[in-house]
Amino acid sequence: MKAISWSLPYLSLLKLRIVALLVIVAIVAALIAGAGDFSPARLALLALVGGMACAGASVLNNYLDRDIDAVMPRTRNRPIPRNKVSATAALVLGLVLLVVSLVVAFQLGSLVVLSLGSGALIYVVLYTMWLKRRTSLNIIIGGLSGSCVVLAGWFAITHELSPAPFLIALIVFLWTPGHFWSFALVHQESYRKASIPMLPNVLGARKTAGYIVLHSALLMITVPLLYFLSPLGLTYLTGALFLSTLFLASGLWLWRQPGKERAWRNYKLSGLYLLGLFVFMLADVLS
Repeated sequence: MKAISWSLPYLSLLKLRIVALLVIVAIVAALIAGAGDFSPARLALLALVGGMACAGASVLNNYLDRDIDAVMPRTRNRPIPRNKVSATAALVLGLVLLVVSLVVAFQLGSLVVLSLGSGALIYVVLYTMWLKRRTSLNIIIGGLSGSCVVLAGWFAITHELSPAPFLIALIVFLWTPGHFWSFALVHQESYRKASIPMLPNVLGARKTAGYIVLHSALLMITVPLLYFLSPLGLTYLTGALFLSTLFLASGLWLWRQPGKERAWRNYKLSGLYLLGLFVFMLADVLS
């Protein structure tokens, strides 16, 4: 029990729910690249290195944000602000996870290493260290980190280029801002206390909701393109159109009623939306 109690603060630094979603994204991209033909060992290695890279970047995010985490009510109970994990230990853990993941990823090819490394660099350096505290556009550019996971999954199977991986990466890129803006609408006061210029604090709730609707509409246009430019068929198209319509309707509802409760529902739905898209991709490519 003591060992479990000791390890829990370290585990919370990894942001395992986000890591799990990104691993699913990478694996589905790999399965699409192989048109459903795959090596279990290669997929397992992709899941391992992808998960370690994402977890390492998450730990480094906790390390770099420890000052603002101590200020914001929603994050003040994280392990570093509460001295459950020392800042030095978090820095070492994050770097070790990231470096080991990239070294092992060479077994899948240099393009996988480049993709995972670029994603970590964008999230840790470009987003966390620079953009997050300087501009309300932070999450738009920071969202590229998730897109890199798609490319890692694709290049783990093939080096052949096609529109498919870039369209899937674009879907993740377009999804990310609306997901985090919905979250930021719920936690406006926390970001205000920490002087973080998230979009709701700069433009207000209604305009932010309008941008969420815009991204949902762009997804509605982009998502069906995979049907025409990838091996995915009607199973994916039917499910994706249903989910995208539901997600756009939720965004419009938020725009009409831009309150915290509605924003929280849209935030939760956005996570299910992305997961659902990839479940339909998986069902289609394996059918």
